[in-house]
Amino acid sequence: MVADLAPTTDDPTAPSFTFRVWVLGTLFCVVLGGLNTIFSFRTNFFSVSSYVATLLAYPLGVAMAKIMPRIRFNLFGLDVDTNPGPFTVKEHVLIGIFGTTGAAGVYASSNLVVQEAYYEMEMGHGWALAFLFASSALGFGISGMCRKFLIRPAHMIWPTVLPSVALYTAFHHVDTAAVKDDGKKHWSQLTMFGIGVVGMIIYALVGPNYLMTMLANIPLLCFIAPKSNTLVQQLGSPIYGTGMLSWTLDWSYIGSGAMSVPYWSAVNAFVCTLFFHYLITPLMWKQNWFGQPDMPIALNSTRLFTAQSEIFKASDVVDKKTHIMNDELYQQRAPIHMSPFFLVSYFANFATLPAALVHTIVWYGRDIVARFRASNEDENDIHCKLIDKYQEVPDTWYYGFFLATFALMLVTGEFSELSFPWWCTIFATVLALVSTIPIAVVLATAGVPLYLNVISQFLIGLVLPGKPIVMMAFKALCFSVSSQCLTLLTDLKLGHYLKVPPRHVFLAQVYSQFLAAVVVYFVQLWWIRNPERMQWLLDDGKVAGPGKNWGSSQYHNVYYSASLIWGAVGPKRFFFDTAYGPIIYVGVALGCLAPIVLKICHTYIGGSYWQLIHPALILGPGGAGGNQSTALSYFTVATFFQFFMYRYRSAWWKRYNYVLATAFDAGVALVTLAVTFVLPDAPEWIMVCRKLLSSFTFPWAR
Repeated sequence: MVADLAPTTDDPTAPSFTFRVWVLGTLFCVVLGGLNTIFSFRTNFFSVSSYVATLLAYPLGVAMAKIMPRIRFNLFGLDVDTNPGPFTVKEHVLIGIFGTTGAAGVYASSNLVVQEAYYEMEMGHGWALAFLFASSALGFGISGMCRKFLIRPAHMIWPTVLPSVALYTAFHHVDTAAVKDDGKKHWSQLTMFGIGVVGMIIYALVGPNYLMTMLANIPLLCFIAPKSNTLVQQLGSPIYGTGMLSWTLDWSYIGSGAMSVPYWSAVNAFVCTLFFHYLITPLMWKQNWFGQPDMPIALNSTRLFTAQSEIFKASDVVDKKTHIMNDELYQQRAPIHMSPFFLVSYFANFATLPAALVHTIVWYGRDIVARFRASNEDENDIHCKLIDKYQEVPDTWYYGFFLATFALMLVTGEFSELSFPWWCTIFATVLALVSTIPIAVVLATAGVPLYLNVISQFLIGLVLPGKPIVMMAFKALCFSVSSQCLTLLTDLKLGHYLKVPPRHVFLAQVYSQFLAAVVVYFVQLWWIRNPERMQWLLDDGKVAGPGKNWGSSQYHNVYYSASLIWGAVGPKRFFFDTAYGPIIYVGVALGCLAPIVLKICHTYIGGSYWQLIHPALILGPGGAGGNQSTALSYFTVATFFQFFMYRYRSAWWKRYNYVLATAFDAGVALVTLAVTFVLPDAPEWIMVCRKLLSSFTFPWAR
């Protein structure tokens, strides 16, 4: 596959880190970082894909090459050329790296949101920026320690990189199966992108995002069942229940994933929804498996509640000055409970990580070992020979950067409002370092991403219960170090395939990460410092009017509840001292055993379908909160594009599928911004439909 996609020729004289890269890269990093920060506050988190930057960078880069006058000048000792010639694939890749960094945001930013919104703790601008940059950039130094055996070996193919390689080579006229000339006239990919954006804008405005918002949630079960049947009404509600038989026509809920994931993956996810959402969650609720009191929250809420059936808040038990939980106040409310849907999502967290790891070992272990042992053959690889013409990033850069960001994190933790002990910084860094190498090997060979957010909060919760702020900082640091290390390794492999100088990739990643931290921080500060928008976040979804789709952010509320579960209460008191213990150990056990059982069935029963069943997907239902009307719509879109079009219209699919998916994301993102900040309220008749649909909800939600 690599031989078919990655070019085996190179022009070392082609411009790389140019003036165009600085301008367009900065633009996309700022725009995507700002947009996705705003969208993280939606009830259902919607993000603009980084592919938007990749697609738009090409016409803009070509236009700059044609229009921009050539001016040469010296800036801080650097020779700058505003127009060094035609727009190259190397420039395109670097701009894409900027866009990817901006679109990904900064994971630790949720710490700052939760601290200010729920714990009434504000960090100064300087400390907040230091925390965001240190936590998100520390992993770059670690990547330098393992790049030689994860990037250079030909057998470390990094499957997740290959779609990007195909996209870049298609734009720059490298022959691929997707754009091979068949003698027929076709719309260009850019033309299809433009049509897709305009079409989605019209559809979203006339349809579910503005004029006919009732199409965003179509609870068929609620329409069919009599209103007196409370059970069916609750199960069918996509806002407050499981969303059984609910549909959505809102693309911001469906997303481009339905057009990009393999069809077998979509089938796995749909079966998971049928089992966990439509069967296990209702049974758990009606039979009260864990002896819960009456719930004051919705069936799929991410909020917690007490033994007295009252919503559990940080302000009830956490001291506002020390940010440490008061044990006496906690005992008055213990035990703490969560909704059945939230319990299922946590079960999934503990099942999917071991399931993905064991599945990779059982099914691909021999291949991974063989590829790892083949690392000494890298010198004969054509891609290594071509990339060796460029200067490699010195080890001293990586080690120096690691020490600098590590020291910054130590100082920030010790002297800022975080009160993050120095040994926690060391613990998180060591845990990330030890875990990242095997995780990177799995990603480089099998293409399966694994993350440390659950295991990190579990460990620090055992060691330091009662300290939610410290727990959140530890989780953010551990997760970010690992994920950012993988991000740089991914970019380095992309540059390896497309012959982008390694030093340029490193500099682009570091600069764009710093820029993203600044953009994310000030955009989210602008958002939450608005009293009305802050209230949307705190109102647990009961928001009407302009904030209807922005209430109770699923993204940040899950982060907040996790701070209470793993930080304030701690895993021992919340799980092991209560009836919730099986959520952890049954989840881990099932995650470990499921891949082994599937492998045994494949070996002794036979049939290729066994390898299409992925336990990490089957055991991974979507998160609690938000809108639960996406499952049927997502599967329908996936069936049309990833099964029917892929199988029966393969030429069209290869040429346009991913471009159209990205265009839909871009179009609905523009409409979402316009509806929120520019357009007036929808006509009055819309409100009648909203009131009609609002009758199909929980009584306490009206």
